[in-house]
Amino acid sequence: MKRFALFLAFIFLTGASLNDARKANQAYENGNYEEAAELYRAAIAEDPENPKLHFNLGNALAKMGNAEQAEAAYSRYKSLVENPADESMADYNTGKMLTDMEQYDQALNYFREALRNNPDDEDARHNYELALRKQQEQQENEQQQSDSDQNQDQENEENQNSQNDQNQQNQDQNQPQNDNQQQNPQDQQGEDQQQPIPIDMTEEEAENILDALKQLERELLENRKKESTQAQSGNEKDW
Repeated sequence: MKRFALFLAFIFLTGASLNDARKANQAYENGNYEEAAELYRAAIAEDPENPKLHFNLGNALAKMGNAEQAEAAYSRYKSLVENPADESMADYNTGKMLTDMEQYDQALNYFREALRNNPDDEDARHNYELALRKQQEQQENEQQQSDSDQNQDQENEENQNSQNDQNQQNQDQNQPQNDNQQQNPQDQQGEDQQQPIPIDMTEEEAENILDALKQLERELLENRKKESTQAQSGNEKDW
């Protein structure tokens, strides 16, 4: 932010001859970054070798979040300047843009390049250290998230195994009962086999058996009478 404002003010105060450049500076200061980018492009079309216009176009594009085009504008600016300190400004702004986008790996590379071209740049050193801390925090958060996901997966697996074990136990408990249920028909069949089997006979056969029983009873009764008469005769005295 500090360098963006200073560079834009510098162009305005030098009385740039291009009307589009002045309007672009004003739009940028008002936060109209898309309008500013279009005006900077119009100014570049009239004065393509003006490095400051490319630099400020990069600033507007960075504010819009268009990192790829912003880097291209800064790269074009660097190709038009010869002073390493001027080059470091583009690297610094690129690093700041990438830091805001949480692309810390790339941001660190640009801050290193900025310090290489301008070792006395305290802003670049400060933002390098800030990006480095942010990178470490990001890596720690990613590791924690990875560990949390791994623990969750392990917990889910343990719960699934426990559920499977419980289901197996339930099956084992139900198995004897099922076996008994399967054996009951056999036991019942055995019991049925032990029951007396009724004899089927005709009505004539039943009458014959009944007559035979009655005849047997009569014979037994007559035999008892004979035995009784003989006993009485044997007891009489012969005078």
